[in-house]
Amino acid sequence: MQTIVLKVDDKIPQEIDIIKEAEGLGNKTATFIFLIKYYFLTKNKSLDNSIEIFNKLLDRIDINSLPSAEEQLVDV
Repeated sequence: MQTIVLKVDDKIPQEIDIIKEAEGLGNKTATFIFLIKYYFLTKNKSLDNSIEIFNKLLDRIDINSLPSAEEQLVDV
């Protein structure tokens, strides 16, 4: 695994901490990786591909056979 050392403005670590807390990520490395993946997913072509894949997956799910939300949350 490679190490990346970056010199950034003091505000950047604070912003990374805000994203980390908001997204429930474990550490700054996970947050940095999340931001990179988010970037690629939100690129126009990648986002369109992701939507297409999710639509195909939804077509395979028999929604009528899924338990109700109340049944799924009984154990919570």
